[in-house]
Amino acid sequence: MVSSTTISASSASKRSPSPIPQKKIMLKVKSQQDGGEDVYKIGYGAHLKKLMDAYCTKRNLDKRTVRFIFRYKELKPRQTPAQLTMEEGDIIDIVTDQGGG
Repeated sequence: MVSSTTISASSASKRSPSPIPQKKIMLKVKSQQDGGEDVYKIGYGAHLKKLMDAYCTKRNLDKRTVRFIFRYKELKPRQTPAQLTMEEGDIIDIVTDQGGG
């Protein structure tokens, strides 16, 4: 099942005196466990924390147990699609830590 979510512009756009439309990019977030895929539209300069928070809230997941992977590297919340040179339709993989003992 594919669902789509739009994430609002970053706070950086609030600082500029004249409103400049921010470029948006569509990213897919795919779970490795169940193969589920969600689509998010996010500002190219917005922090990925917004996408991460939205995904965890939607899937009812604890943020501390989820890792977001892009190009074999773990994403950090303060990174942006621009910094990572992401393109329309790129896929972010989700890995959920398994509890055990």
